[in-house]
Amino acid sequence: MKAQVNHDVFMRDSHGPNGHVMMILKNGRNLLALPIDSNESYIRVWDYQTGKRGFVYKKYLTLYEILPRVELKELSNHGTLKRGGTTLHLENQFKKDINFELDQIPYQLQPYEEITLRIREGEHGIWISRDGAFPFWGSLTLADSAEYVLKINETEEVLVSELYPILSHQDTVLTEYYSVDTVNVTPKVRVDTARIVNNKHPQDLEESKSKIGIRGYVKLNAIYDFNGLSDVDRFVPVEIPVGDERNTIDRGFYMGARQSRLAFYSNIKAKTGYLKIYIEADFAGGSTIQMLFRLRQAYAEYGFLTIGQTWTTFANLEAIPLTVDREGPNSSIAIRQGMVRWEKKVGYTDNEFGVAIETPTTAFSDSIAVDQRQKYPDISSRYKVKYDKGQVQLSGLFRIISHTDINTNHVTNTAGYGIMVSGKQYIENKDNILYFQAVYGKGISRYVRAFRNYSMDAFVNPADNSVFIPQTSGGYLSFEHHWSEKLFSNITGGVTWLENAEWQAEDSYKSSYYGSINSFWFAFDRMQLGVGYIYGIRRNKNDEQGYASRFQMYIRYDI
Repeated sequence: MKAQVNHDVFMRDSHGPNGHVMMILKNGRNLLALPIDSNESYIRVWDYQTGKRGFVYKKYLTLYEILPRVELKELSNHGTLKRGGTTLHLENQFKKDINFELDQIPYQLQPYEEITLRIREGEHGIWISRDGAFPFWGSLTLADSAEYVLKINETEEVLVSELYPILSHQDTVLTEYYSVDTVNVTPKVRVDTARIVNNKHPQDLEESKSKIGIRGYVKLNAIYDFNGLSDVDRFVPVEIPVGDERNTIDRGFYMGARQSRLAFYSNIKAKTGYLKIYIEADFAGGSTIQMLFRLRQAYAEYGFLTIGQTWTTFANLEAIPLTVDREGPNSSIAIRQGMVRWEKKVGYTDNEFGVAIETPTTAFSDSIAVDQRQKYPDISSRYKVKYDKGQVQLSGLFRIISHTDINTNHVTNTAGYGIMVSGKQYIENKDNILYFQAVYGKGISRYVRAFRNYSMDAFVNPADNSVFIPQTSGGYLSFEHHWSEKLFSNITGGVTWLENAEWQAEDSYKSSYYGSINSFWFAFDRMQLGVGYIYGIRRNKNDEQGYASRFQMYIRYDI
């Protein structure tokens, strides 16, 4: 319970006046009083400012509200084979150190660390704390000859825990036998290691000094195109054919696992915090038949600083709905690129502010006289406001687009900019969620999913080599409903628009429309199934249009 010292008093290492004095507590100091026998004249306390625990004379404390006591009990997993104890796996799922006490024996869990304990059956006293968060205490009751996972996390500076039994199943259908038929015995060979030559470049990898984790998933993606599209990975309205060939080509079925991902991460403890390293790749590089290993993200985080390649600061990933199609709504902002970003929470709120310099690669419609390496980096920023019913984010982007005229070697610098409002809103409860986004800008097409990789940042007028930088706008709405804990659906609609110059061809892209219906079923832990129907329309400058539709599904197994 919460307590306050009402007189200058000693904290002792044991109850009674003969205990060793650990520190002096001044009048008015706030403490946590730990529950002990009410008949004792001394009360055990915890000074959360210094982390010290001891005993204080009861009459010098004023007690306030009581800390809730938790009781974690799981006896349904009682084993049939007596082993004289039980196995407990402790998992710290938070990004800071957590102190865990079991029967007054302390264990410190670093961020995302897991440890395994072998303990006796029955009831055990537990105490879990972290600097800056209120602790909780209680009991943990486990069955004999069983196995459990205790996950510890934090929600809004309140520590929480979940206890899960690990159930073992015996497969009666498939039986595998392993045997070794031949044993090769190799005699020892003496090598003079002082004479071994070591060839090492200064940029070669050093020996690993930290623990490495692996995450990822195996994903089988299957589609059936009713008309209009050939890209088996993404549904992109820009590619929808318009004119005489519309709705007649590339109808058919595809199935593959090129969207499977693999990632490596490490949390390295430093003097003033933790260094997080993350590298992620998939097999979606190259054409459909190539399936090349492709880098998606590679970055390091230390404190408020992020350096490397990851999602642009202009984006709001929490406001993007989950779709079966990997591309998602046509106007969503989701691009990965190199950056240096500084981002932190504002004051004592959950609001977030971030600013970054990012790679300035620019895509033009004509490769003639265009230098892909721009002179100035893009500058992006965002401010996110969080509240009980959701969040809303305001994002800004500023860039300088440079173009060199090869005839005169004259360089022109034109400003580009973007602004976006996005967020998500819970409707009545968390079973109903509304996602939304609206974006507007000039020369920012490569940031928009509908346009990226299609060279629409700027266009070169063939008549005079002048550069035309179009305005861009778009938005989407998505409503998501959770039918149960493991099943939810959403419906999404979006639109994008790109400004056209008078001299551009009549079949130039002008706008597109996107709609999808998706359902997801998390059948069991680490597995999910998604099915969806997608419909898109492309409209050209001359107002001719074509449409495409697709049925898509995937099955995903997480590592």
